[in-house]
Amino acid sequence: MTISMITRRVLATVMGIVLGSSMALAQDEPQVFNAFAIATASGTVVRASAKQVMLAGTVKGPMFIETDEGPVPAGTVACAASLRVDQESRRQTANGACTFTAEDGAQAWGDWECTGFALVGCRGALTLNGGSGRLQGVSGGGSMIWRPNTHDLETQGDGTVLQNTSGIVIWREFKLTKK
Repeated sequence: MTISMITRRVLATVMGIVLGSSMALAQDEPQVFNAFAIATASGTVVRASAKQVMLAGTVKGPMFIETDEGPVPAGTVACAASLRVDQESRRQTANGACTFTAEDGAQAWGDWECTGFALVGCRGALTLNGGSGRLQGVSGGGSMIWRPNTHDLETQGDGTVLQNTSGIVIWREFKLTKK
């Protein structure tokens, strides 16, 4: 078996499991996988109180599924995010919603929340609540981890601060089912 044949077989299997092929998700048992996105986040930072700031923004990037043969591209993810940071303890809470888009345009949607520490990231959960196209009726969920690695803050003329961050979003033991 050539590398090309192995790659095609792995890709077909992963795409079938993760992106909702009717054969893979016709089973009663959920499919379980790990995935990640190399993401960029951008948003506006505003003061919420004397010792708290809030960031409203987006997180987006290409998504990959982990396989025995290494990461396989699986589409893109775009998430809305609301983040609150306590400036004394550095604790943060965040939540939002994500759209996962496969290369054929099928989409799945989910809500997420996490807690952690400013500049370190957060850990929480993502729960899928539907989809379109061949992902219609999809549900599931799993743990979610955000780990930023770069931060760029830029003060605007009106006093607001724009933040641009890059990092990785990781989904572990994600269970996917189709109704």
